[in-house]
Amino acid sequence: MKYSTTITAIIETPKGSGFKYDFDPDLGYFKLKKVMPAGLVFPFDFGYIPGTIGEDGDPIDVMVISELQSFTGCAVDCRIIGGIMASQQERNGERIRNDRIIAIPLVSVQYGKVKKLSDLPEGITDQIENFFKNYNEQAGKVFVPQKRLTSLEASSAVKSAQDLAVKDNLVRLFIPVKNQDGNPFKKECFLHLNKELQEKFGGLTIYSQRLAEGIWKDGQETIVDDLLVYEVVTGVINHDYWENLKTRLKKTFAQQDIMIQVSKIHKI
Repeated sequence: MKYSTTITAIIETPKGSGFKYDFDPDLGYFKLKKVMPAGLVFPFDFGYIPGTIGEDGDPIDVMVISELQSFTGCAVDCRIIGGIMASQQERNGERIRNDRIIAIPLVSVQYGKVKKLSDLPEGITDQIENFFKNYNEQAGKVFVPQKRLTSLEASSAVKSAQDLAVKDNLVRLFIPVKNQDGNPFKKECFLHLNKELQEKFGGLTIYSQRLAEGIWKDGQETIVDDLLVYEVVTGVINHDYWENLKTRLKKTFAQQDIMIQVSKIHKI
């Protein structure tokens, strides 16, 4: 199985901050959570990976290492270089797994050649582990690093956390069956799309027994298209992915536009 090593991180607490911020999904805003003890600051930008759910019920945490200092709420496209598998003992004595993913911004110059944890300057991973130990100790918790994850292992952990996330968005793609001359598109065009969507979203639905019909104007002429409707269910909508896919589909199927529709799922 292939695992994507590229994710979008949402920064909650910027590098160098002595204040901890958390995103509050109910409010839709970032909220000041705590003031750090004197001398304790975040060594790098810290946030979460949207569309994931960890064992603690929150999105997976990510430490973003770079020469940059972003801001609270900044979305940063990153590549995963590894992680820290860790257990965390809560104040009530409960133990949970609470990993920390480590990533590098795609735009970073100083860390542009870093592909794995061992590529980092000496001592950085130790610094991150010690920070989380001290941070949790101040909160009455115990953070115990158990293993340093490779980029593949960390990407696999993110993939598993994505599978656990609530999927409440239905995406529909309306794909023409024939070209403008009335000739059917090659079967390979559809098979390639089937495979991509199935691998990325874990499954899909295709309305193929009864074709939908698209009617549109081209000057004075009315055009009728036979369409296949593809449906996938997902959590967070990655607009960059869908825009890229739309561009590729317009080229593959020689269309001026491809309709992609998103709607919320309200389960009964």
